[in-house]
Amino acid sequence: MRSSAIFVAIAATAVSAQTVPTYKSSLNMTIDPNSVPQQQRAVWCQGQTNTCQVLCDNNTDLNDCNQAQLTFDCTCAANNSAPGLQYYTQTLPTFICQQLFSNCIQANAGNADGQDQCKSNIQKLCATQNPPTIAEISSLADASTAATTAATTSAASHAATTPADKTASSSAQSTTSKALAAATMGPVGAGAFAMAAAGLAAYAL
Repeated sequence: MRSSAIFVAIAATAVSAQTVPTYKSSLNMTIDPNSVPQQQRAVWCQGQTNTCQVLCDNNTDLNDCNQAQLTFDCTCAANNSAPGLQYYTQTLPTFICQQLFSNCIQANAGNADGQDQCKSNIQKLCATQNPPTIAEISSLADASTAATTAATTSAASHAATTPADKTASSSAQSTTSKALAAATMGPVGAGAFAMAAAGLAAYAL
């Protein structure tokens, strides 16, 4: 009888470890809204709408969060697309991710393998970077615009005397500068600002 009980316990542990779901991104994660206190859902939605507004540089087409269903809409007016919410804290995808991870750890209490799967399948997808401030986003956008303008001016002034291969290179640089304007779609960190500053300095020379 005792050996049977041990076998059942081992089997239950194995099943528990296998039931930890896998996700491609925190954007794919969902949670039963009824499992989250209403006050907590209100906090989550407030954080979501605030962060959406910041990532879109105060210019949104859609910015809604449904507390009852824990769903959201966030679209930036500048490019008619969603910013990279999954890369930042204070967003609904990250709040849900963190809660699912906490639930998973509790469900696998005493089960090291199960908790390892909680970490690899869920926690690694939970963002840890705080959203940038409006000032940081505006600074990056200004630097990118200045770099693009400098590149365009430089290309125009040398177009008549520059060989074709060098003209193509200048065009490639201009394209790279324009691409930098979409940096808010992913994590905006010190590296992005350094790139913008470096590009501006290079074109100034």
